[in-house]
Amino acid sequence: VKIRRAPTMAPAILVTGSVVFAVIFGALLILTQFARGAGVLDKENTAIATIVVTISGVCMWMLWACSCLHQWHPLIVPLYEKAE
Repeated sequence: VKIRRAPTMAPAILVTGSVVFAVIFGALLILTQFARGAGVLDKENTAIATIVVTISGVCMWMLWACSCLHQWHPLIVPLYEKAE
């Protein structure tokens, strides 16, 4: 008896979306460093901005990933009654 297993690959939309999130929040991290170089932020505020951008990026990505995966394999499927 052979047991067939479902593929464990991540869906393409999850990988693509994760790359987009990484690029956007990477750009925001670089922007905070440029703000420090331009004199807009001092050292302490740059550290705070870096932490805020990092934490918000991770939280937004997790929310998006959970929403994406819940739509990919829904646990509750609607049951339709047949019209007579």
